Amino acid sequence: MPATPFDHLDDLLTRIHVARQRPSWRRRLLDGADPVTNVSTLRTLRAVEHHQRHGGGASIGDVAEYLAVEHSTASRTVSAVVAAGLLTKSPADDDQRRSVLVLTDIGVKALAAVTDRRRDLVAETVADWDTADIDRLVTLLERLTERIEAAASR
Repeated sequence: MPATPFDHLDDLLTRIHVARQRPSWRRRLLDGADPVTNVSTLRTLRAVEHHQRHGGGASIGDVAEYLAVEHSTASRTVSAVVAAGLLTKSPADDDQRRSVLVLTDIGVKALAAVTDRRRDLVAETVADWDTADIDRLVTLLERLTERIEAAASR
């Protein structure tokens, strides 16, 4: 048993992270989700979609920051996702050294399909919970996420 509530919380967060990385979870998420064949592609699409929702296309640097990886890693991943036809990559109007990434129609549909499946998996996981418990968990996780993100950016 963990020594403190903080040890217990850390253990629970680790267990959630590990469970979501397991091949069986990933298979349930991605099986039949062509052309999204791996989590790197999914996360890249989510990064670009996030930036599109907040004012335009994403750069490779934006994707690297969102994924918490080096620029070179993001660049290789983006190249593969562009080659799969899920993103377009074009020079930025204001800086020719910078690329702007935008979801293609195929990318939008593929991301929506996997997002629906992901939502269904989460809903299935808490299907027997009271709505009030789910709402409380969401509120607490939002607070925790904001604090962890703030601490990580220091």
